[in-house]
Amino acid sequence: MEKEAHRQSALDGLRGVAALSVFAVHIWIYQLPNTMTLRRDWSTALLFETRVAFVMFFVLSGYLLYRAFARAGLGASDPVSNAGYLLRRAARIVPAYYVALVGSLLLVSTAGDVPGKRLVDGAKLPLFFLFGQNYSPDTLLKLNAATWTLAVEVAFYLMLPVIGLIALRLGRGRPGRQALLLGGLVVAGLGWNLADYLSGWGPVAGHAPPSFLPYFACGMLVALAVEWRKASGAPRLSSRASACLVLAAATLLLANGFWHATDRSPGQFTMEVFADIGAALGFAAVIAAIVLGTGVGLRWLAWRPLAWIGEITYGLYLWHIPLIVWARGHGLLPGGVLSAAVMLPVAIAFGAASWYLLERPFMRLAARGPRQRKRSNEATSARSRSQTPARIAQRPASWSARAAAERQ
Repeated sequence: MEKEAHRQSALDGLRGVAALSVFAVHIWIYQLPNTMTLRRDWSTALLFETRVAFVMFFVLSGYLLYRAFARAGLGASDPVSNAGYLLRRAARIVPAYYVALVGSLLLVSTAGDVPGKRLVDGAKLPLFFLFGQNYSPDTLLKLNAATWTLAVEVAFYLMLPVIGLIALRLGRGRPGRQALLLGGLVVAGLGWNLADYLSGWGPVAGHAPPSFLPYFACGMLVALAVEWRKASGAPRLSSRASACLVLAAATLLLANGFWHATDRSPGQFTMEVFADIGAALGFAAVIAAIVLGTGVGLRWLAWRPLAWIGEITYGLYLWHIPLIVWARGHGLLPGGVLSAAVMLPVAIAFGAASWYLLERPFMRLAARGPRQRKRSNEATSARSRSQTPARIAQRPASWSARAAAERQ
């Protein structure tokens, strides 16, 4: 039990590292006069490549959310209640998102004339409330640019029950078929990217959910491996195997960054089609090392302050860009690293407020109903078992009375 808690803390810490990486790249970008200086030398290219932290969020979502569906597909548990699943997802993201959306409107609209301020026409605002900002060029990467990833996440949440149903129908206890299904999602996503590249559909298609299916599928494959090994009683990976996974992850992440910084293919074909699949595989290897192995080389991720930032990541992610834009508009950013020192505590404070005041209470509220129903069902079952002897004793008399009435 203690080891499982440590692994969960390590996953939280991984999420915390990703959130801090996203904050770092955004505090830098939102101080630049333009985007032409993003990769002016090796150091700025390296900093810019921390952007792949968003890929980790997709991979981790795929892992965490697919586990229950993978378990059901293997026949190790009952099918997932889609109503309960969707209720928990809505409670997790919607209230905090709506509050942050209103806050973003207030912060960005009062920031003054400053680079990074991207307001939208009032008629387009409903798209944000429906998580549809990615589907129009008038709203894509506007207002609060970070929320484009949330629109992709929501689409994945809605697709997951369908994917889970297909996995269930493919045949219980057949992990190979599930693996083929998930591999098919990778191929479908890359095929979408290829069609986008050849057809020139533009940035809206490039930010559509199919483009990111390969990243979610990488995490889902780890979830399938975890549940299959658990069902078959397989032991955890050795320290050597865990270390190999960590080494492979580091290699893939570095190679992904180098490839993006040096891509010379015609029209950047390989980068446009394969995108950050290398980073997705790297993050999947990190998660596998934590949950399937010993986590050697990754135990520092469970450091409590880092894991705590992982817990409050959602609010930090939602609020940090509007806060940066507002602070820059009011001349409150001293520049350089000092800007990060000023803004990070503020963003963490907003993230913590979102977690403790909105996210956690609504999550507990959403979980209360299923727990109460479970206790009620258990109580009903217990009463039924306790009354069985009495019912058996009463049956002869009941049957005799019914037979007599019928004879009359």
